[in-house]
Amino acid sequence: MSSPRLYDDLAWVWPFVSPPEEYPEEVATFRRRFQQNSVPDGAHVLHLGSGGGSIDVHLKEHYRVTGVDLSAPMRAHATRLNPEVEYLAGDIRDLRLGRTFDAVLLHDASAYMISLEELLAAYRTAAAHLRPGGVMVTLPEEIRACFEQNRTTCSSYTQGNRTVSTMYVDHDPDETDTWFESTFIFYIREGNRVTLETDTHRVGLYHLDDMLAAMRDAGFEPEVSRWELADLDPDEDRPLVTAIKHG
Repeated sequence: MSSPRLYDDLAWVWPFVSPPEEYPEEVATFRRRFQQNSVPDGAHVLHLGSGGGSIDVHLKEHYRVTGVDLSAPMRAHATRLNPEVEYLAGDIRDLRLGRTFDAVLLHDASAYMISLEELLAAYRTAAAHLRPGGVMVTLPEEIRACFEQNRTTCSSYTQGNRTVSTMYVDHDPDETDTWFESTFIFYIREGNRVTLETDTHRVGLYHLDDMLAAMRDAGFEPEVSRWELADLDPDEDRPLVTAIKHG
């Protein structure tokens, strides 16, 4: 399957889909985990799958950040937002920079690992870039226990005379495998001109225990906590994982 259009010809909509102002609370939850595991302000943090840089806007306030992403348009977005951050091209399944960091953040990019083998490879990449005792913070974007067939989510964001309204529809065509499809529909209005674009993403879908087992195989000791975001449904137990690399 080809790369999602959001990271290619539709990359220009990224600031409408994922603006930096959506992330301060989220980054605060990552920072708490870093602090709880002795990662001080000023530490070197590797952000695997850094995307368009919206998270790094807040992460760089506390840490020296290096971002890695496969998409050139995403790295271009990130560099414009964060010119002081180092951004590198790389695939998180086989990246080896030859240096280590105090902490690793593995965020949305882990969702695009659609087999346990790919997911394990990403965790091994994180482990390869951490000193003994270093910490990885990662979140399963979707797990079997929380998945809702044909769930639909909508958002809208305006900059100047352009508005992008986005609808996401999640559908799992085969419950026996480890991925589902998330289809994005972009309703784009510029003045009186309206266009529609669609984009389909394959997203990993696992049992949490399988993900934790893969982390252990990669050399981590994971700990699961509830992800405490204000906009999460209180009845929905969304996990956030802190994983310590074995010494």
